[in-house]
Amino acid sequence: MILLRADEVGRLAYARLARDHAIAPLTPGTARPIDVPDSPGLRALAAAPRVPGHVVLTGLAALWVHGWLTAPPLAWHAVGLRGLYRPPGALVMLHSGVTARLGIRTPSGLALAPPPRACVDALRWEDPGDALPAAVRGLREGRIVPADLLAALACDPANGAGFARLDSLVRAVVGAATPQK
Repeated sequence: MILLRADEVGRLAYARLARDHAIAPLTPGTARPIDVPDSPGLRALAAAPRVPGHVVLTGLAALWVHGWLTAPPLAWHAVGLRGLYRPPGALVMLHSGVTARLGIRTPSGLALAPPPRACVDALRWEDPGDALPAAVRGLREGRIVPADLLAALACDPANGAGFARLDSLVRAVVGAATPQK
């Protein structure tokens, strides 16, 4: 068994397995056995049931799936087309925007924003105290380059609501990650 879900084994048994460190939690109610290595593919498999099929997971949750973060964020953001259907009990915050057409479908069926776009969306919708360090770390570790981040920002209309703030955050990330001469 590659993933263990609390509703499949029962809440009590799941809690006991977690307490005994026999499982490593991935998302709320989903874990991997401790001997199964963590990977982006496994994280995508765990995330897929939380995200409606017609939207693209983005922001810090997408960066977590890509393997940039050790723990998933509390709030998950997804982007779809304008006027999208919001399923009852959705476990993600739904937005509309350009990310809806940029998603990459994983083998588990999850549509996932590429890392540069996920960084831009994290800077747009998430707490800067969490988004800024993740984006700077990605640039410093060479996971993305400044040109990728600026190209992802260029997809957004410059006259859109909040663009000036987003532009300043992206430029601050690029400046913080670029070595000073």
